[in-house]
This record gives sequence, C-alpha cells and structure tokens, in this order.
Amino acid sequence: MEEQKSSSNKKIIIIALLALLAALGVYTMRISSKFKEAESFLKEEKKQILSNLTSMEEKYDTAIAQNNSMSEELTIERDRIIAFKDSVTNLKNANWSLIRRYKGQIGKLEATNSRLMAVADSLFLVNNDLTIQRDSITGKLIEQTSANDTLMAQNTDLAAKVKIGGALRANSIKAMAMRLRGNGKFTETSKAQKAEAIRVTFRIEANEIAIPGDKDAFIVIQNPSGKVISEKGTFTLRNGKDMPYTDKTVVPYKNAEEDVVMFVENITQKFVKGTYSVKVYVEGNLVGATRLELKDAFLGL
Repeated sequence: MEEQKSSSNKKIIIIALLALLAALGVYTMRISSKFKEAESFLKEEKKQILSNLTSMEEKYDTAIAQNNSMSEELTIERDRIIAFKDSVTNLKNANWSLIRRYKGQIGKLEATNSRLMAVADSLFLVNNDLTIQRDSITGKLIEQTSANDTLMAQNTDLAAKVKIGGALRANSIKAMAMRLRGNGKFTETSKAQKAEAIRVTFRIEANEIAIPGDKDAFIVIQNPSGKVISEKGTFTLRNGKDMPYTDKTVVPYKNAEEDVVMFVENITQKFVKGTYSVKVYVEGNLVGATRLELKDAFLGL
C-alpha cells in the first residue's frame, strides 16, 4: 500500500516537473521571439538612417559640382554627413536610446541640408543665367574664372573634416572693413584705401552633446595674394599641421548658441583692391568661411 502511494507521488512530481519545463520552454521561445523582433526593428531603423544619410550626401555632391561659390560650406556639411554615416555603419550593438539620438541628429542635418540646398539652387539658377551671357564677356572674365577655380582648390585643401558628435560649427559669418572717423568711431567701408581694421562676427551653433567650457576660436584673414594679414602666431589644426592666424579669442561655450565678435585693428599691411578670404576655426576645426570684397576709392573718396 505504501509502495503504491510512493509511486503515485513520484508520478505527480514528474508530471509537475514536465509541465514546468514545458512552460519554461514556451516562455523562453516568447522572449527569444520578442528579442529577434526588437533586433530586427533596430536593424531596420539603422538601415533607414544610412539611407537618409546617403541621399543627403549625393545631394551635396551634386550641389558642390554646380556651385563653386558655395563649395567650401557645402563640403564642410558633406564631410560631416560622411563622418556620421561611418559612425552609424560601424555601430555593432544598437539600442533604442542610441537610435533615437541618431534620429535626432538626422533631423538637425536635414534642416541644415534644406537651408543650404535652397541657397545652392538659387545660386545654380543665377549661374545658368551668367553662363548664357558668357560668350559676350571679355577675356577678363576668363582670367577671373581661372582665379576662382584656383581659390576653390585651395579652399578645398584647407577644409577640415568636421567630426560628428561634439564638434562645434558656426554660421552667420560676416566680415566688414572699418575706417576710423575723426570723432574716434569706426564705421564700415568698402574702399581699400580707407580700411584700417576688420570686424568679423559669427555664431557658434548649439550642440547638446558637446563638452562645455572655454573654446579657442581663431580667424585667418588672407589678402588677395593669399598672405595672412596681421599674423599674430600659429595654432595646430586637427591634422597636426600649424596654421598662422590673424586673431584669437576664447569663447565660454555652454552648449547654447554663442555670438562672437572679433575686431582686428593696428594692421600694418596696406589694404589693396580685391577679395580677402576670411576663415573661422574652433578647436582646430574649420567651421566656416566668408569673403570680403574691397574696391578702389574714386578720387580719394
């Protein structure tokens, strides 16, 4: 009697263990299925991000080929997208938090892309109109075109690749020649013979993932011959090369937009007619550029 009872208890325990094992198997399969679904979703999101970046890169390549005058700014943005795409491509273990941060960065890149493409399209239409009239222009235009091509090649060589993430960027870059009035105040001028100083303004963009703190900002101003004016020293680029600079300031960056004004005076070199190149560097990276056009004074005025 006792042996039958013991045998019955063993059977009950075995059945209970089998039921528990089966339940554990079903639970494991569901967890595995959900994990695979999540992994598949993250892979699809990564694929979509790479597709968007590739599309933007191709648009920049086309715009750079069509717009010599904007090639430097467009190249900076294209290289930023390439660096971002490399970062996403090399991502091994994606998670939703990281994908969401990347998608947020995509939104910012797309906003910048839309702004620059609108400007580039407008310039392309203007360039087409100029091309139609080109046959009636004298040999001076041919010489100027050659000079512009040379300057574009130099700017391309100097354009540092802006790294994704914490790298800072600048916009709204302006340069103005200034003359000193008799009342002791500086006013803007476009005449080379009247210029005594240069005022450069720009805005460092907000970047929530950049490291806050003091940032070294340099401006490099080159005369029409390519010589750096009012050289005060050198700084080191990201690639390790030394670059002479015109002026330097320290920007207390707090991850928000920061307007910067730099005033260069006591310039010993004589200003001449022509195009002056103005480049802005922050932490060794080229973050933007503009040009300053000076003309001859008419009858000393």
